[in-house]
Amino acid sequence: MKKIVKSSVVTSIALLLLSNTVDAAQHITPVSEKKVDDKITLYKTTATSDSDKLKISQILTFNFIKDKSYDKDTLILKAAGNIYSGYTKPNPKDTISSQFYWGSKYNISINSDSNDSVNVVDYAPKNQNEEFQVQQTVGYSYGGDINISNGLSGGGNGSKSFSETLNYKQESYRTSLDKRTNFKKIGWDVEAHKIMNNGWGPYGRDSYHSTYGNEMFLGSRQSNLNAGQNFLEYHKMPVLSRGNFNPEFIGVLSRKQNAAKKSKITVTYQREMDRYTNFWNQLHWIGNNYKDENRATHTSIYEVDWENHTVKLIDTQSKEKNPMS
Repeated sequence: MKKIVKSSVVTSIALLLLSNTVDAAQHITPVSEKKVDDKITLYKTTATSDSDKLKISQILTFNFIKDKSYDKDTLILKAAGNIYSGYTKPNPKDTISSQFYWGSKYNISINSDSNDSVNVVDYAPKNQNEEFQVQQTVGYSYGGDINISNGLSGGGNGSKSFSETLNYKQESYRTSLDKRTNFKKIGWDVEAHKIMNNGWGPYGRDSYHSTYGNEMFLGSRQSNLNAGQNFLEYHKMPVLSRGNFNPEFIGVLSRKQNAAKKSKITVTYQREMDRYTNFWNQLHWIGNNYKDENRATHTSIYEVDWENHTVKLIDTQSKEKNPMS
């Protein structure tokens, strides 16, 4: 228990800033109050922030815990929502070479303003995870004790007065903790890791064969099909590469009760897209994967009122590197 890469072809980098009012949609629910027991009161509110253009949606659940037996305020923040992969279909009419973009990596981060007294004291997941489905429970008990366990056990049971759960799927992907994680910032990366191709593999973003290149999504080495049709079938690709990722991550933040009433928290969702290509060299097909050819980021900044247990969205920013039409 605790107290509270194969380089892509060089291209010019373009940042497309999107209007906060036109592109982004926001909503914050009224604060609900629940007396958990004679010591702990829970205040909960949910905030959403979306970028329609980038197809990124943040759903943040703020769980404020007021504990009479502890001299600090605790916030258990659950970051959920949806991030579209950005997948683009290849042109089936392409003859000797073709390409498509796919969602290769997803990044989630929670930042506390570096100038305030609010610190990150725990988070989940804490370690690298390659499981198909990630399920964990963050529990809070008297005196600011935090416990993180595998599996789902919602509600207040056992020694836990309150708990929040996370549950997401990551077929063929791997969750890693951002190396820059510290007492002010938490970050997670969910990256393509072990992708199978009709029984062959596993392949990754950097896989390479001296003759056939990266065969991660290559249809066949000797196919007679057009280039645009000689890729791994769409339905056999991992969901996160072609569909949507539904993240669920948890950060635990703590504030001294005599500290400033308000602080700022920044939440960022990002997807990285690789460009996968094939080419017929008159002898056989060659596959290549070019990393981080496009990147889309949606950031929301909230003002947190620790005394009134409310949040206010004060800014959003959506940007795209090398935006595609």
